[in-house]
Amino acid sequence: MRQGKGLLISALILIQVLSLVTIWSTFPELFLTQLLFVIVGAIIILLLSKADLHLFFSLSTIFYIVSLILLVITMIVGRNIRGSVRWIDLGIFNLQSSEIVKPLLAIFYSVYLSKLKKIGWKEILIYLFLALIPVALIAAQPDLGSALTLIFLPVALLAFSGQFKKLLILGVISASIIIPLESKILKPYQRQRLVTFINPYTDPKGAGYNVIQATIAVGSGRVLGKGVKLGTQSHLNFLPERHTDFIFASFVEEFGLVGALVLLISYGIIFGYCLKLIKHLKDRAFTLLSLSVFLLLLFQFVVNIGMNLGIMPVTGITLPFFSYGGSSLLSFAILIGWQLRQLDLITPFEI
Repeated sequence: MRQGKGLLISALILIQVLSLVTIWSTFPELFLTQLLFVIVGAIIILLLSKADLHLFFSLSTIFYIVSLILLVITMIVGRNIRGSVRWIDLGIFNLQSSEIVKPLLAIFYSVYLSKLKKIGWKEILIYLFLALIPVALIAAQPDLGSALTLIFLPVALLAFSGQFKKLLILGVISASIIIPLESKILKPYQRQRLVTFINPYTDPKGAGYNVIQATIAVGSGRVLGKGVKLGTQSHLNFLPERHTDFIFASFVEEFGLVGALVLLISYGIIFGYCLKLIKHLKDRAFTLLSLSVFLLLLFQFVVNIGMNLGIMPVTGITLPFFSYGGSSLLSFAILIGWQLRQLDLITPFEI
């Protein structure tokens, strides 16, 4: 095992262990299900860490088409849960297509951009048009969190490719069109989330409830936490989605500031190795893929923890490798498997 892989894998294992402990504490009936997904995820990581990435690159266009097919199938036969049609019932578990398409689209965007010899306005508009199709399908489910994630990724990759000025111009033009149409684009509950983000106490029993309870849970953990199974906000059902969107608040309530620091440092180790890969990889497609993994992890990490702390709007974005959910875990397992494979492409002294 190359130098660096051990620390990266150790950080990932620690995150998974803390996640399982939190799920066992707050929602014990889901513990075995999540443990099974962790085991399957570990197998995926192991297999992909030995795979030939060139094979995946050669299938990038097929991955894009499969992503669109999955999203369309979800709209047709997907399960309606609390007003959202995001899941395909596979019998043994519900597949959330918007999560599974993330690594597939990451491959597609990375290969697509790496093949462009020049990036002018025509190339940018075609690329963004292709990126907006899956985003529109996901937004229609509706799944605002995944839609934001999958518009952030291709735009950030384009900015990394040196097109920041053109993106800025497009951003200004888009904002001038979208802002006047905001009332038609955002659903009432989504607009209310933005209002309560600014001041959750404008609707403390409605749209602001989740944020208020999450911040109370985080604050009540103090330095050392209340202890496993002793979190009052989660165990007395004050904290909603205590095992998914707001699992970080559940964790901090029981493990405190010390536990939070351990978790954040573990994520920091993973981010650090992603950045080193981006710096040292020579092939453009590999670099963009590594950057994609970093961006997806970082975006969901920042947004999820931000909404748990009340400094980001509630968007339903999971915390990678920590929130309960098989689709999200398997999606990031694929990404990390590819990232570990890319560690073999740089020499040990570069780690």
